[in-house]
Amino acid sequence: MKGSFRSMAVLAAALAAGAAPGSVLAQTSAQPASSAVATPAPVDGGAAAPPTAYGWGGVWFSNHYAGGYGGVMQSLKRDGSLWEDGPAMRLDVSGGQYTYDNAPAYVGEEIGIVDADLMVGYRKFTERGTFGGWVGPAYIEHDNPDPAASIRGSKFGAAVLGEYQNTFNKNLEVSLQGRFATPFSTWSAAARGLYQVSGPLWLGPQVTLYGNDHYKELTVGPFAKLNTSFGEVGVTGGYRHPMTSGNKDGYFASVYFAVPLH
Repeated sequence: MKGSFRSMAVLAAALAAGAAPGSVLAQTSAQPASSAVATPAPVDGGAAAPPTAYGWGGVWFSNHYAGGYGGVMQSLKRDGSLWEDGPAMRLDVSGGQYTYDNAPAYVGEEIGIVDADLMVGYRKFTERGTFGGWVGPAYIEHDNPDPAASIRGSKFGAAVLGEYQNTFNKNLEVSLQGRFATPFSTWSAAARGLYQVSGPLWLGPQVTLYGNDHYKELTVGPFAKLNTSFGEVGVTGGYRHPMTSGNKDGYFASVYFAVPLH
């Protein structure tokens, strides 16, 4: 029923709070997802007015990357409600630094990165879950001084993003999200399952994948979400496995907040 489901991912992310990258070695590079999977609190018996916009922000770091991300979603409906079927617009921005090695000239080089998109889309609430689809322009920059680097410079292009969320038996939440951006063929995917432990606290596992022209990695770990009077706070961390040869395994951690805007 419309308005009875939790709003779905309003990310980077884009993607889940664990979807950003970590290690980068010679001839490889990575970048954070544009947003975090952030879910507005459900309508409370109609007492709370639906938000017209939703904002989120957070930090992501690992043994080879540190950065932040943020975004906002705005309803394009005449009545402005984000908890009903309709068009919307979203902005995702992330930035940080990763470590780059290409001996002997570049060892431990800190490379700045920026990833941003501005998309329009449509959100559909059904008995089988909430669906969202988005498309728009994207910009990605890897500020790498090494002329031999496989990925360097800035590119404009397009991005597409798809989302799905559903709550089963009122205490099991499943979220899926995927994004592809044409600059450097950058993509990410995230899957998360949360169980309502008690009241506002939800716990469960999260798995994310990230890749571009020359790098791929996997992250997996626990995820905790707390619904508060002002919005939502989430934290995750765990194991990071680069699937590109020559890169070492490591850790990741992320914290984010998300707030409804009226």
